[in-house]
Amino acid sequence: MRTPLIDTWTRRIAAFLVVGLVFTACSDDPPEPVPDAGTEVDAGTEDSGVPDAGGNEPDAGGNEPDAGTDDGGVPDSGTPDAGASCEPSVTDILENGEWDPRFSIAGVSGMDGHVPHIYDVAKTPSGDIIATGYFRWLGAQATTPLIRRHDGKWQSEPRTWTQEIPGGAGFSAVAAKDDSTLAVATNDTFGERSGEVWELSPEGVRVIGSFTGLVRTMAYVRGELWVAGQFQLAENGAIGLAIWDGQAWKLPPGGPADAPVYELLVDGDNVWVGGAFSRVGGISSNKVARWNGSAWTAYNLPLPGNGVFALTLGDDGTLYAGGTFAYDFNVDGVGSIARWNGVRWEMLNGGVSTGFYPGVVTDLVFNAGKLHVGGCFNYVNGQGYGNPLALQANALALWSPDTGWEQWPQSETPNRTVWYAPFFCGDEGPTAFPLWEVPVQRFLLDGERIYVAGTRPSTDDAASQSLVSYEAGQWRAEGAEPGFGLTGGATRLAVGGAQCTVHAMGAISHAGGQRVPHTVLQFSDAGWKPLGELPAMECLDLAVNAQGDVYVACVDWDALQSHVLTWTGDAWESLGDLSAHGFVSNMTLDSLGRPWLSTSVEAYSRVVRWTGEQFDLVADGIDGPVYALSIRPENEDPDHPAFVVAGEFTHVGELPARRIAHWNGTAFEALGDGLSTSVITATYGPAGIYASTNHEMGPGGVPVADRLMLGHWNGTAWVELATPANGMPPPLGEEQGGVHSFRKLVAVGNTVVAVGTIAPADGGPTHAYVFNGERFLPIGGGINALTADAIALTPDGIWLGGNIAEAGRGESLIPSVGIAHLRKRATTP
Repeated sequence: MRTPLIDTWTRRIAAFLVVGLVFTACSDDPPEPVPDAGTEVDAGTEDSGVPDAGGNEPDAGGNEPDAGTDDGGVPDSGTPDAGASCEPSVTDILENGEWDPRFSIAGVSGMDGHVPHIYDVAKTPSGDIIATGYFRWLGAQATTPLIRRHDGKWQSEPRTWTQEIPGGAGFSAVAAKDDSTLAVATNDTFGERSGEVWELSPEGVRVIGSFTGLVRTMAYVRGELWVAGQFQLAENGAIGLAIWDGQAWKLPPGGPADAPVYELLVDGDNVWVGGAFSRVGGISSNKVARWNGSAWTAYNLPLPGNGVFALTLGDDGTLYAGGTFAYDFNVDGVGSIARWNGVRWEMLNGGVSTGFYPGVVTDLVFNAGKLHVGGCFNYVNGQGYGNPLALQANALALWSPDTGWEQWPQSETPNRTVWYAPFFCGDEGPTAFPLWEVPVQRFLLDGERIYVAGTRPSTDDAASQSLVSYEAGQWRAEGAEPGFGLTGGATRLAVGGAQCTVHAMGAISHAGGQRVPHTVLQFSDAGWKPLGELPAMECLDLAVNAQGDVYVACVDWDALQSHVLTWTGDAWESLGDLSAHGFVSNMTLDSLGRPWLSTSVEAYSRVVRWTGEQFDLVADGIDGPVYALSIRPENEDPDHPAFVVAGEFTHVGELPARRIAHWNGTAFEALGDGLSTSVITATYGPAGIYASTNHEMGPGGVPVADRLMLGHWNGTAWVELATPANGMPPPLGEEQGGVHSFRKLVAVGNTVVAVGTIAPADGGPTHAYVFNGERFLPIGGGINALTADAIALTPDGIWLGGNIAEAGRGESLIPSVGIAHLRKRATTP
């Protein structure tokens, strides 16, 4: 028999995930202007050194093109000019703005970063449902990480907390003794993995035990609290299983377990335990055993694997076990679920699979004649890849003793999220604590309703983060009622039309609690309205003009074609053939509201424009990718505007132009010596050209010099704006190489709105700032986000999009998921 699989699912499928902060420190003073290298841009420089707008007054209403990074790592070109009426007073919004509280979501939510998680659910004798885990919002309301469903409505656990709840970590397990007395185990998600067992009663909170490791499940048995998990109790040294009798801790009757115990199944006087042990209660038994109140019985499961995580009984009393185990991990590629036939264990029709490897089962419940199975797997009924009999399963499946495996209805829909969910599957080995990160954690059967808890942000039309239920063939949202938040981030924002309507696009599966197709969403006070479903293409960019025309730039990788699609009111239509111009990378609009594109053909990039009838070539010969295309807000000749391109190139034709070049209406010009590191984004505003670049290391691990966090071309030289002298705080971990960077810039007059990865060392406002021409000011106390990717400006405020979880700080902190809106504060008559 071969050794069990201990390789991680993360190493198998997620080695490509690299998260980096690309910023650098700046000097206290802006650099002195340096002489141009002989390729000065003639952009009509005024006496102040700021390029003019081609002889016209700057557009006071244009929304500068979006130059943020798209999902595939290609920066987009962004928000179009929506007309003067759509420009707010940014200063007024900063001084008198408040965060819009409407963008919460159903279920529970939390801070940015680690996905909100419900680890355990329990039922009180009166029928209330208790859920606990790692979260801090129940809809728009702040909550402790312990919520209760009472009389059909979820609420924060209504009790006085006399013990400080672990900050951001919550609880890993809960058990109900009666309606008012609960036991919880504190959770340590990011630290040394240690905690305490608390008893919650009307008198307050009492700490009854402490441990290293994690508790997975607890249950009251004849008034005594059984605690199981991957831990060692400090009070008596118990490993994996300990019992609190109300006064003191005891070892399991008959003797301790010799390894973790992950599951407790209580049925009358019987307690089944499942785990990774080979001995418990003084008897030898691999992974499963039963205590009947007076003696232990072995249910030896001799298969290799990390253990048994789930146990349940069928209608006929048959015992079922799930976890991670297989006959042969290196050959079978399937396993992890079995039943006891009275003599031995037998695998259920092959079991579950991730494709090549056995899957993981984290919980089981038997209802209506079927076994409901949850965990981490992609297929059931045999190894997935190359097996025509295997059925696809998105971590949920059904099994019948009569008919075998079947798909769990409506459980195959995609799930989007703004949080990072670790790619753990539960088979990584007992030292990694991966079991606590598997997307489906727990089931609870309440009558005919099954509660499903874990990290899933949605299942079918039930868009409630971390908690849903299933009954009579239908999925239902649980937790809080939905606000207008998004299941997935708005990585593209655009404003247009007579009403300055906000449009959003991104990897979004639900908006305002409703399923939406792959499309563009329009926002009004009534909520989100999806336009028609976009074709099956990768859509990279979004723009809307003052007339309300909506444009989406997409690539059809099957046909190897690019398209600019426009919404007719009934359907998406392509503007025409782009094949001669290659693949589109980003899009913006000119002052007449017509699309301009950067495209790539083989090793070169070009700029093309839509004339209203066809796509015409404007400029060619850029010897590398273009990541940002931005048009000067005002030009004397709208058909021949000035614009800037930025990307990863060195020449435009014969002209040396390092990563950025300026088109003056007829020809390209270099901007000094260009940019020393790769471009994140660039934009062209009334006060000139702005660019943000990456922090990069040169030979010997030395940072590349002259990197611009937020550089301004003043007509003569590049000037770094993001300095401490200008109010940009130093980055967190600067001594270890921590840096800031900006992913999206919008220029309005002399003001630049900027979002990105900004994490100040002093714990100050994060990710969203405005440079007002003199200093950097945080937007509404900042936002909490994994990524901030998009900006839109409307008369009533500043809209920010991305993988956003919260907005504000201190007393102004609110949940705002996928999008955030700093709006003008309502005035009292």
